[in-house]
Amino acid sequence: MLGSAISGLATGTLLGLLGGGGSIIAVPILVYCLGLEAKAAIGTSLIIVGLASLLAAWSHYRKHAVVVPTAIIFGATGGLGSLAGARLAQHIPDSVQLILFAVVMAFVALLMLRQRQPSIESDGDKIRTALPVVLVAGLGAGLLTGLIGVGGGFIIVPALTILLRMPIRKAIGTSLLVIGINSMVGAISYAARLSLNLSILPFAITTLAAAPVAGRLAHYIPQEKLKFSFAISLLLLSAWMLTKQVFH
Repeated sequence: MLGSAISGLATGTLLGLLGGGGSIIAVPILVYCLGLEAKAAIGTSLIIVGLASLLAAWSHYRKHAVVVPTAIIFGATGGLGSLAGARLAQHIPDSVQLILFAVVMAFVALLMLRQRQPSIESDGDKIRTALPVVLVAGLGAGLLTGLIGVGGGFIIVPALTILLRMPIRKAIGTSLLVIGINSMVGAISYAARLSLNLSILPFAITTLAAAPVAGRLAHYIPQEKLKFSFAISLLLLSAWMLTKQVFH
């Protein structure tokens, strides 16, 4: 129970601070620590992380750090992608899903290590000029959400900062709202695989409690140091998951 609570605390904190990353550690925790099968873990993660994202997004919104029109566009295409990904996932073996998850995790880590904040920022109002690319990015993020349970923040945040020149704080807040939308839509297709498991309760409670608090702290903590530490942790976790799945 204590381990479950601490894991939830870490998940909610990462989600609120970075605008993503919650699902990418939630699924391994639910599978390898709490004993859920892959599809149940993905569905559970989508619900918990989706709710936590919305709570954290509210904290950012109160700091005027959520661009709602952009989030709606991302969320609309992402919701469609999430439904499609979740339908596709029903035909993929659990072991393959977990391998895909580990590969995506490694890709996320490398992307975070390479990414640099654009030197020129705007208020993120360039949605019209970059609309086609934004729509594709939203669809891709949603597809991954439904397919393997990741929130897609690693696609959304770079898309907002690089394509729309949105300040990182606004990108994080906007990403959280999109993740919340995508996750709740994707969870619908996993509803039949969910089951009541009391061991999940401490994880869910601490995730939901930590996310909005971390969302407020995000405005005072250097993001680059957090990203670097998180990326290294993801690489190690990805290597461990791949080893476990391939040599199981």
